[in-house]
Amino acid sequence: MSGKNPESRLWQKVKEGLNQMFLTRIESSSINGIPDVHGVHKQGVFWIELKSDKSNYPKLNRWQIVWINRYVKAGGTVFLLHENLGKTLSERRLKLYRPVSVFTDPRSLVSFVSFSFPYQWPTVQQRILQELVQRDPEQQVA
Repeated sequence: MSGKNPESRLWQKVKEGLNQMFLTRIESSSINGIPDVHGVHKQGVFWIELKSDKSNYPKLNRWQIVWINRYVKAGGTVFLLHENLGKTLSERRLKLYRPVSVFTDPRSLVSFVSFSFPYQWPTVQQRILQELVQRDPEQQVA
């Protein structure tokens, strides 16, 4: 895994850690801005954009911003999973974002939860499921 870029390493962690969900990594050169991962769970359908770098916020390009805004406006759910690699392991953070309205600057997004290293993937998974249920309060997290 050492030869892979940080986003590929994050994908490997996500696919192992979010094991109650059906996840498919999408690599598209034909659709600008489409998120990296399509996810399905009995609680709902969603997309995840993966970011792994030393930035304090998820750096999105204009195509990603447009795609996410259109999808959210149409009623879809998108999560941004940003791993701030930090300078040391103790500084490493995994932040989860869920845009719920139109935005233009990714720096304006606020994460709804942050995890320190080592990440507790069952807790990350539970928080995503809780967010999916909030779309439809009549559903319950299993």
